[in-house]
Amino acid sequence: MNKKSNNKHYLLIALFLCLTGIAPLASAADHQMVIQVNSKDKLTHKMGLINAGNLKSQLGNSNIDVEVVVYGPGLSMVKKGSVFTNRIEKLQSRGVQFSVCEGTLKAISKKTGKEPELLNGMKRVRTGALRILELQEKGYAYIRP
Repeated sequence: MNKKSNNKHYLLIALFLCLTGIAPLASAADHQMVIQVNSKDKLTHKMGLINAGNLKSQLGNSNIDVEVVVYGPGLSMVKKGSVFTNRIEKLQSRGVQFSVCEGTLKAISKKTGKEPELLNGMKRVRTGALRILELQEKGYAYIRP
């Protein structure tokens, strides 16, 4: 086969993969944002949650994927009994994902002898920093209030 013929074959294969859904799908949302919360400061918690809500309001719930990654001292924001429980539940109902660092949970368990109780709907990830890296590699923008 000549070079032109090879290029046509590669183009046809790529087109087939895209049309059959075998190629990896990008997010349906036009925008993606990851918000880092690793501070025990309640004002930081509040600002992170306000940022998430404002992004959903300004761009539309289905036009932006927002993930709040919580680790270290930031864990207090998503523990049972948090003053932010209602706000977090409302954001979850709008599609905001909350991810919690397993490393932080293990460290607390080791120190206190029990794992902290989390609000419902928390996604566990290996480490908070790694999750942020993975999301940024997928094209997510990053903010830290």
